[in-house]
Amino acid sequence: MSITTKELKALLQKSGNRCAFPECGELLLYTDKENIDEKTILSNIAHIVAQSEDGPRGKYPLPITERDNESNLLLLCERHHKIIDDQPQRYTVERLRQFKEDHERKIEDATARLITRKTERREWYRETLYSTLFEVVEMPAQVYFAPSKFSQTQATEIRTKIVSPRDSSELYPYIIRDGNLYTFQNLRYARGPFQHIVDLNKTNSIRSYDFWNDPVKNLWFIELLNRSINKLTGRKGLLWDREHKRYYFQPDQPGKVKEIEYRPLNQAKSKKQVAWQPISQLTHQPRPYWLHRAVNIRFHKVTPTQWCVSVRPEFRVTKDGVEPIESERIGATVTRKKSRMFNYDLLGEVNFWRDFLSDSEPRIILNFGKGQHLIISTSNSQFET
Repeated sequence: MSITTKELKALLQKSGNRCAFPECGELLLYTDKENIDEKTILSNIAHIVAQSEDGPRGKYPLPITERDNESNLLLLCERHHKIIDDQPQRYTVERLRQFKEDHERKIEDATARLITRKTERREWYRETLYSTLFEVVEMPAQVYFAPSKFSQTQATEIRTKIVSPRDSSELYPYIIRDGNLYTFQNLRYARGPFQHIVDLNKTNSIRSYDFWNDPVKNLWFIELLNRSINKLTGRKGLLWDREHKRYYFQPDQPGKVKEIEYRPLNQAKSKKQVAWQPISQLTHQPRPYWLHRAVNIRFHKVTPTQWCVSVRPEFRVTKDGVEPIESERIGATVTRKKSRMFNYDLLGEVNFWRDFLSDSEPRIILNFGKGQHLIISTSNSQFET
């Protein structure tokens, strides 16, 4: 297959002699001012989905017969053509299609204003925004409590006395308040994890709904929820950044990039770097810091009986993959990184986290045993603007 003259003309006309990479806009035809007959073509025709399956983004499910169509082509300068093909995981099909759409719309608007000679007016565009909120479809029905001789400060001693449940999937978060241990685990079960920590003969329970209606106990309930997520993320190998209240990936070996396999929106499976040392696009040398994918997870009560979870992608910055950098020194780095995260980038990050936390299932299920569950739907809400 090859690009036909018709498709090539359409691409050139829509591109307006400018590189389509955001904030580049380099002219793609150079004319010598002293000799206007001397012209140098600086453009590269880039395929969003490669012509063959072995090329950049070539595994994307686009028929081979459609890969030389104008809709799959970008006009770029030589530098940015190399960048997008060298980094196909960063410059995904969706992202490049957005580059193309934004650039061609900009060229069309600019030329329309020149022709009509009218004052620029605000245009309205339809865009789909993807929410970072996920519905909690089931909460633990009860909170169990019983007197305990231990205090919250004796966490280390308590851990030595906890009996791990036979079902390894069970989570057993707890807090100790006013001399009682509170948990989602059924304390009436004599062989439960807290059998050596509480007085099983004085076990009681309260409906979760009644906890929510008490200002103090509602905070206790949220703490139990947060501890549940903490145990889930810990089992999945994430570490807790206490200062910034987020979970993050750490390299398995010092100085070695960590990757996670997951299921993207448009492929059966792929890999994403979750702890790595960025490379400068200008010098092609490693930057003096490491980036770690991180996530902030919070519970929100949106109605008297309904809860949701916010999943907000973050980034953690370290000196060498382990040692953190002072907060005042990393603010600009993280802010700049997040400011370049377009809506489709954010969707990709949120999809990664929901796929990772749910093991590619449609729901995140936290099991507390004896019919007590916390279930979070991973269906993404969409809003038209």
